[in-house]
Amino acid sequence: MRYFFIIIFLLGCLFANAQATNTKNDSIPYELSRQGFIYSAAKSYNDPIIARVALYNILAYNPRNTPVLDSLAKIYYEYQQYASAALVAQDAIKLNPDDIFAIEIAAASFDNLGVKIRAIANYEKLYLAENDMTILYKIAFLQYESKRYGESINNINTIFESSDADKLQLIFPTDSGQNQAISLKAATNRLYAMLEQDRGNNDNAKNLYKKAIEMEPNFELAKKQLAEIK
Repeated sequence: MRYFFIIIFLLGCLFANAQATNTKNDSIPYELSRQGFIYSAAKSYNDPIIARVALYNILAYNPRNTPVLDSLAKIYYEYQQYASAALVAQDAIKLNPDDIFAIEIAAASFDNLGVKIRAIANYEKLYLAENDMTILYKIAFLQYESKRYGESINNINTIFESSDADKLQLIFPTDSGQNQAISLKAATNRLYAMLEQDRGNNDNAKNLYKKAIEMEPNFELAKKQLAEIK
């Protein structure tokens, strides 16, 4: 969320500068100011199509403006146009390799598209920038799904060794349609159990499922998976 406010601030500076330099003989700053107004109004009235068109018009004058690219990627992502979101985010990253917002959008977009290799690569950049164990869990999960078991186990062990593993929580669905908060350590034990089950090590998988349930007695997904393996 903090990156979104940075984007809005930078866009505001761009539009303010356009207004300040506007003269009768200078149509470009005037047009930038006009498109800035259209973008702000469209966001206020929840009209993503017009907001997106305004951003494209602004890009026509300044195609290397990463805050505008970030805003465009965000609109695409919010409306589940993940391919477009990923492409725009990648262009923003090319211009600014440290654009954390664009990296996050790219990672989540590739994830939703099922392009796991690209998702992992971007999540790894995000993890290196933020050192967030929940991001490392996401990486480990995608590596498990990609059958990159050795890499997944290395990241699982890093999570187990972290003091944050007991403090952080992840959200999981339940049969009732509600969500439940589960500690990162319990969730990681479940992930390790799934990995072991996938490799045919059912005894190890059972023990890891049980460990996850000991940590979180109401962990519905782990209970269901343990029952299925029995």
